[in-house]
Formats: sequence, C-alpha cells, structure tokens
Amino acid sequence: MASLTASLAALVFLVFAVHRLVITRGGRADSAQRDVAGFALCVGTAMLLNAPVVLDALDHLVPSPATELLVTYELKAAAATFLSLVALALGPPGSGSAPVRRRRRIRAAAAVQAAALALFLTAGVAEEGASAVAAPGRAWALAAYNVLFAGYICWCLYVLARALFRHTRRTPPGPLRMGLGLAALATATGVVWALWALDDAAANVAAGRQDMGEDLLSTTLGMVTAVLAAAGATATLWGDRVARPLRRLRARHAHKRLEPLWSALYAELPEIALDPRAARRSPGLRQAEFALYRRVIEIRDGSLALRPYQQPEAPTWAGEALGRAGPATAVGNPEAALTAAVIEAAVIAAALENKRAGRPRGGTPDPGRRTPAARLETTEDEAAWLVRVTHAFTRSPVVGEVRDRTRDQAAAAAGTAGQP
Repeated sequence: MASLTASLAALVFLVFAVHRLVITRGGRADSAQRDVAGFALCVGTAMLLNAPVVLDALDHLVPSPATELLVTYELKAAAATFLSLVALALGPPGSGSAPVRRRRRIRAAAAVQAAALALFLTAGVAEEGASAVAAPGRAWALAAYNVLFAGYICWCLYVLARALFRHTRRTPPGPLRMGLGLAALATATGVVWALWALDDAAANVAAGRQDMGEDLLSTTLGMVTAVLAAAGATATLWGDRVARPLRRLRARHAHKRLEPLWSALYAELPEIALDPRAARRSPGLRQAEFALYRRVIEIRDGSLALRPYQQPEAPTWAGEALGRAGPATAVGNPEAALTAAVIEAAVIAAALENKRAGRPRGGTPDPGRRTPAARLETTEDEAAWLVRVTHAFTRSPVVGEVRDRTRDQAAAAAGTAGQP
C-alpha cells in the first residue's frame, strides 16, 4: 500500500512538473513558473526513488546501498529551495532586492546541501536489510542529517506560506485567490510531512538506524500535498468552472432576499421593471446573475425616482431612533455599516409613504449620511449592500418608526389642507 501511494503521489508531482515545463518552454514565462516546475520535478523524483518497489529495482544498480537515501533527501531539499524562490516572486511589486535575495537563498541552499553531505558521510551509512544503519558511535551524525533537512524544509515552507498569505490578502475573490488558498493548505500539509522526518531522527538516536523507504503515513501526506499543490497551481484553469455554479446560487439567493424591497418599490413605480414579463418570476440558475444585476438596477432606479418624495427629516429621525436604541451607533463601532443601511432603508420607506400620499416634498436628504455607494465597486458589492438595506427595510423598528412619523405628518398635512 505504501508503495502504491508513493508511486501515485510521485506521478501527480511529475505530471504537474511536465505541465509546468510545457507552459514555460522557450523562456516565455517568468522565473516563478520555472521554480514551480523545478519543485515538482525534484519532489516527484524523490518520492519515486523512495517508493519500495523502486528501491528493490535499483538495489543492484546504485554504487552504494544507501545512495537512495542521500539522493532522495537532497532532491527534497532542492524542492524546498525552489519553493523559497517562488516566495520571492509573490513579494510586493517593484521589490528591487529580489535578485539579491534569490542569490542569497541559492547560496544558503548549497551550504545546507554541502553540510548534509558531510553529515551523511560522517555517519558512515550502510544498508542492513530494509534499513539504513549508521557506523558504530556515529548515530548522532545520521540524526543531525535528518534534523537538518527537516528544519531547512520547514523554513522554506514557512517563507512560502508567509508570502502566500500576504499575496492572498491583496488578491480579489476568484480562481486565483482560490488557488493561493489551496497552495497555502498544501504548504501546511508539507510542514507536517517534513516534520515526520523527526521520527527517523528519533530512531537514529535510539537504534542508529532508519527505514530506507517511506511509511504509509509519510506517503499519504506526500499524496495530499501533491494533490493540493497541483490543484492550487492549476486553479485558474478549473476554478471558474467550479466557482460559476456557486456564484449562480449566491446570485439567486440574493435575488430572492431583495424581493421585499423591490416589491415595495415596484408597487408604487411599476415602470422600474426593465422586463415586466420576468419581474415576478424566480430566475433559473443560468439567468441568476443577470437577473440579480437587473434587480439591483431596478432598485436603484426606484430610489432615484423617489427623490421628489424624500423626507428631508428622515435621516435625522432615524439617527435619533438609533441613538435611543443603544451604543451600537457610536462612531467607530463595527455596526456602523448596519447603521448606514438602516438610514438608507428609512429614507426609502419615508419616500414611499409620501408617494402613496401623493405628497411631493422636494427635499433631498444629505447623501453623505446614507449609502456608501462610492465603496461599492462590483454588482456583488451592490447586491450585498442592498440585501442589508432590505433586511432593515422589513425588520428594523427604526425604519418602522420613521415610516409611522412620515405617515402621521402626511395625514396631518392632508387634514390641514382640507380645513376651510
């Protein structure tokens, strides 16, 4: 089972390496693409050489019985070095020190490889059955060899993880961000995989030996790391196909949640419907994103059409009611966005009351106290904001109080107008 798992993991890495090399042929890609290919090629080859079935096949071909152990560890360290170089490409744009840091990391990697070779030779490793055995009194050198590799690989993975997290924060939602997240997850499993080598160091200290091949847990961690790394690096190819149905589901859900506000506007302003035939129908998944876009436009058109009926005092009334409700409206409070949504909903509710009463007001409330429209850059942002406004429009007692005050004022004005 361990042999099969190791071979499959190696195959995933090697196929991925070939894919990257095809993309980077002719020098058209940046150095990061070549570094990713180098990582996959090194770690895939190391896992293939460390598979028990391959170890048995090479038993009579290698010059030294323990050469496989040295070669596979050196390949894994080289793979980790490639990852640390990938981290440099994920740094902030315009980093002039990147070439210098790249050369430093390559020199550091060469030093680690040289130190590891010296420790391995000092250990005098020989093969005994399916185990590598250190010379008498030199088990410490074999243990140091394993600790050095585990520490170096973990450091490289830490450098990459830090760069991935920083880059993810600068990347908008989409397939690229999904790929970065999968790559970060692969890095985390890679750390666990590397730390598992400390189990070999413990065996070195206790008995002066370690197994030549990797055990089932190690190969399983390698397989998981391989799949996550390959998925993360190719997310831009398949990510949109996976994300599209999710976007459509979110769009249909948002379309449904906007229904109460849209219906209230449509009842007074039926002309806002861009497609009257589709106005009352629930959209299918394929049409959900376009239907949501249309609904957002219709709600905004309705808000603009209500401007002659807007109650100038509505924001003030809403602010007073929110102030009585407690400290949630304090400046800097995390509920500030909710406060703005309640105020916008109150303005719309008051304008609708005036429209029903046929009472143009002619005043426009201060727009700076309402919607943060300048910060809404996409249709998804706009829809998410209007969902909050809709929730306040239907459920907020503050909006209900503003609605009642507007209705009472309109009734009073109508009564005064009816007096002789």
